[in-house]
Amino acid sequence: MRISRKVAGATLTGVLILVSAGTALAAPKTTSPTVGYDVSYPQCDGPLPVNPAFGIVGVSDGLAYGKNPCLAQQYAWALAAPKAAPAFYMNTGNPGTAATRVSWYAQTGPRPCSPADEAGCAYDYGYNAAKHAFAYATAQTSATAAAAAVWWLDVETANSWSTDLSLNNVDIEGSIAFLQGAGVAGVGIYSTGYQWGQITGGAGLGTTVPNWVAGALNAKRAPEMCSSSFSGGKVRLVQYLSGGFDANYTCP
Repeated sequence: MRISRKVAGATLTGVLILVSAGTALAAPKTTSPTVGYDVSYPQCDGPLPVNPAFGIVGVSDGLAYGKNPCLAQQYAWALAAPKAAPAFYMNTGNPGTAATRVSWYAQTGPRPCSPADEAGCAYDYGYNAAKHAFAYATAQTSATAAAAAVWWLDVETANSWSTDLSLNNVDIEGSIAFLQGAGVAGVGIYSTGYQWGQITGGAGLGTTVPNWVAGALNAKRAPEMCSSSFSGGKVRLVQYLSGGFDANYTCP
């Protein structure tokens, strides 16, 4: 995912060892991973970050209803990270009748969808997009991996959105509803204050839906954005660009 990009921070820990003669010597510094990274289809043809503290893997191909062809391999990379279980993120969107990956009015879902009920169509689009992403993640990883993970909804202006902000909100509600109903470990929103405002009008989702904020200048500045909630939820992660990868700082 890359709104601007994601966040993290790293430290080196020096240790002292005692040799058999009893003399204390300073050992070479060893890396203690503290930086998490997120990866997705853009990283399919290249190396992945080395020694991640945790990993977040994109399920989509940049748009809703898409598939990251490297999901299985990238999940294995995230699974080896020592500090946290792998998490997933999926792209969202609400293109309305301009949708190309589904037939807009032919959708079936929790709500009726018709030209007379665009809100129902928007809800079903978001709901079914999450259902599609969840099914693909399950197929590419394991029967339990998708349900055991925290899921993030990638909400960016680069995706396809309606000019009707109320319909965009309903669409996002549909995605949240599916994932919560699937019993995942948690559901949060990835965005920036500006983009969230452009897409939803600054809608509040309450304190139970955490935020992942993009756009920190670097690792040093990332902690400053831990108070920059855009939807009312606690900021859990802040993203910044580091070494060509999306790094993620974990807020206290």
